[in-house]
Amino acid sequence: MGVGTAALWFVDAVDPSAILRPGVRSSHDAAAAVARRLHPGLEPDLVGMAPLTAFGVASEPDRVLVGCFPGVTVVCAAEPAAVRPSTVSETWRTLSPARTVYLVASEREHAWGAFAQWTDGTLRRSFSAGPTYIFEDEGLPQPWERPFWSGEHPLRFDGDYPDPQALPFHPQEFADAAGAQWLGVRMIGGAQDGDVDPTSVLLCDFVMRDPAARPAPNSAPASSGTQSTTDDQPRKRGLFRRLVG
Repeated sequence: MGVGTAALWFVDAVDPSAILRPGVRSSHDAAAAVARRLHPGLEPDLVGMAPLTAFGVASEPDRVLVGCFPGVTVVCAAEPAAVRPSTVSETWRTLSPARTVYLVASEREHAWGAFAQWTDGTLRRSFSAGPTYIFEDEGLPQPWERPFWSGEHPLRFDGDYPDPQALPFHPQEFADAAGAQWLGVRMIGGAQDGDVDPTSVLLCDFVMRDPAARPAPNSAPASSGTQSTTDDQPRKRGLFRRLVG
C-alpha cells in the first residue's frame, strides 16, 4: 500500500463546526509549538497557509500541517495513517490536550479509508478498510453509520461485474462521513449541504528542518499545497505502515 495521510483532531469545543465555519486561520505560534512537540530538535519553517483539502501534502517527508483554533486542533501527517487505527501511539493521541480525539485517514491509490474516536483516552470506535477487505472494525457502530451498512451508498464499479467481496460502500466516503458527523467538515469529497467548506479552513503548512543543517542553495519552499520542497532534507518522517500477510 502507498503512503497514506491522516488528520488527527483534538476537540474540546462543544460544536467544532461553529469554530471552523467562519473560515478562521490557524494561530501560527500555537501551530509551530505543536509541530516542535511532534518533531523534537527540528524547527518548523512556514511554507504558507494551506486549506484543509490539501491535507494529503502532509504525506511528504518532513511536512506537517497544523491548525490551532479555539477548542479545536488538527494535525495532518503520515505517521498516524495506520492500517489499524487502534495502534496509533499514545504520543500522537496526546499531542494536544483534549477530551476527544478523532482520526480520519485515507490513501487514494488503493481507495483505503479509516476513522477512529477516543474519549478520555479510551478507544470508542475504529474502522479501516479497502474496497474488498476490512482491516479493523472495533467498537459499536454509531447511528450515523446505518445508511452505509444498509447499502444506501454503494460502490461504483467499471463494467458489469462488481467484486463479490466488495463492501456496500466506498471506504473513503465512509471515512469522510465520519468527519462530517463529528466535525461538520469533509476533507476528501468536498462540502455537502450544511458542511463547513474545507477550502476555507486554513492550516499552517510547515517543513521541518534541522537548524544545524546548512540550507541547500536556492531551496526556498514552494507555495503551500503544490509540490514537495524537502528532497534535500533529512527524512525523519515515517512511511505508511504496510499490510502484513
